[in-house]
Amino acid sequence: MGKPPRVKVNCSLRFRFHVFPGRRPLKEMNRRSAGHKNRFQKQKNEPTSETVSLSPRAWANLGYSIANSKESAFFLKNAIPGEEVRAIVSKKSGKLRWGIASEILQTSPKRIASDCSSYPKCGGCSYRHVDYETELEVKRLLLRETLERSLSKKGVSIPQIETLSADPVGYRNTAQIRLGFSGSERIAGFYGEFSHSIVALPPNGCSNLPQEMNVAILERLSLERRGSSPVSKSETLSYRMEGKRVVEYRKESVKFKETIRIPEPVEIEWEIPAGGFSQVNRFLISRWLEKIYDLAPHSQKRILEFYCGSGLISVTLASKCVTWSGYELSADSVEQAGKNASLNRNSASAAYKFSVLDLETESVSDSEDLSSSFWILNPPRSGLSQKVVDTILKNRPESFLYSSCNHTTLARDLSTVLEKGYELSDLVLVDFFPRTKHFEVIVKAIKTE
Repeated sequence: MGKPPRVKVNCSLRFRFHVFPGRRPLKEMNRRSAGHKNRFQKQKNEPTSETVSLSPRAWANLGYSIANSKESAFFLKNAIPGEEVRAIVSKKSGKLRWGIASEILQTSPKRIASDCSSYPKCGGCSYRHVDYETELEVKRLLLRETLERSLSKKGVSIPQIETLSADPVGYRNTAQIRLGFSGSERIAGFYGEFSHSIVALPPNGCSNLPQEMNVAILERLSLERRGSSPVSKSETLSYRMEGKRVVEYRKESVKFKETIRIPEPVEIEWEIPAGGFSQVNRFLISRWLEKIYDLAPHSQKRILEFYCGSGLISVTLASKCVTWSGYELSADSVEQAGKNASLNRNSASAAYKFSVLDLETESVSDSEDLSSSFWILNPPRSGLSQKVVDTILKNRPESFLYSSCNHTTLARDLSTVLEKGYELSDLVLVDFFPRTKHFEVIVKAIKTE
């Protein structure tokens, strides 16, 4: 059998760090991103443009595979462990290098042809060179390795990982599309990998987006290119789906409706204020909520929720407790949480109390709230604030559930909390972000002493 053909990839691109914001309103997102920015700014990141031949040896977080030379460690996009690749290295910091595999010299049997003409230059996706089942395997591997590095040395056992996934095509109900120019032509797309340069969407749009959203984007571009509409001064299109309708979500509130089996089918309605946070995977929201419901204990006097947003979890778990207390930074979201509770009120509903609190700098002081035996934590990507961690350690609820969109900050937070007499009973990977480097994780911890 002859050698497999070499694969060349067009990926000439200069990298530089770009830190994307977290999951909350803009004021909070900027604050919660500060820790990540400071960490990156401590490193001197230098642009470069060298080409090297490498053999990736393992998967690494953020969608990379890792390779080594005598002098450096390389984090490579579009490369699979076991392959031999030629890579364009576009950024370096000390002995670390980042780049994209531009030519595949020895191909892994796991490699597939990308279905996106913008990959791998576009920074939106990380796994379009493997099939979806392989992507899920990699994400489970990275989750377990990350937790084991932080927790195993402290004697914490890692449960078997349950996986929730759905159709990886057209799943996003929310997107921020960057607008710019390629020469004189108006384009829309996403930032390139570690770059502020915009990589244009493929001619038929992004396959992560619903077709209705792609049509709206392409129609907007067509109007501007023909001169039928003035060129927007905005650098971003912020779109969200409301049923089949495309909404500019920073200007309008958006209403949703889901049927949740808890365990009987119940229809949940909720509204998100303009600019408010929403889970982005329209195919998995109901299953995520059902899993949280299944893991929450019954017959609670009170449930305490940190980072409650617009109250989606609270209205789903209304039958689990007598009183629900939720805390959130955004005043608009807290106001909407109260409205959503009223919208879904029935004979099984809890009594709700939602409060505005900056969980980064302030602590919950209500002794009744802190006496709750079950807590829910649903923080932004930056994880729990030190104030929340300290509150857990001081009050030690009987159990808590933590839903995280960043498994590295989840591992950091758990390493502090679990050594104080907790064990993990459940671990669920919820792939809210197919084809990208991100995924959601639900864990439940129970007090052991």
